[in-house]
Amino acid sequence: MEKKYKDIIVGSVLAVLSVAYLLLSFQIKLTNIDRVVGSRMFPQICGTIILILSVCLIVGGVQKAKQAEPEKAGEKKNYTRTILVLGSYALYIFLMDKIGFTVSSILYLFSQMVVMGKWPSSRKSMILYLVIAVAVSAVIYVMFNNVFMLILPKAGWF
Repeated sequence: MEKKYKDIIVGSVLAVLSVAYLLLSFQIKLTNIDRVVGSRMFPQICGTIILILSVCLIVGGVQKAKQAEPEKAGEKKNYTRTILVLGSYALYIFLMDKIGFTVSSILYLFSQMVVMGKWPSSRKSMILYLVIAVAVSAVIYVMFNNVFMLILPKAGWF
């Protein structure tokens, strides 16, 4: 598969999956409590956002494919960042029950920003990544506990 068509293919697959997700969300049964905001609302919002973003990806991919130069035959691909992203995600899932949502989310967000950011990272950007990771994790934790009244995983020592 040529590199210039990847966004179109990924966007198309994502669009099909989001349409299937949206259709399946209508099968969620509503209860008597679900008058204004029902059990279907959040999945439908997510499905709609994913569909819109996948259409944007397809449109951007078509524009990029028109401008792209042919791929060089001997070009070496680097999958280091992809492996690091998937590895940190697997570690995040593993650590969630061990050290709790907040700490594991801070570590995960920080690692993702380091991996996806400009290499090598400066000390200033590392501090910024850490501040963002702590702030986002804290806001999510407070929202889920105090606003949505949902309990997030906690560590045994927490």
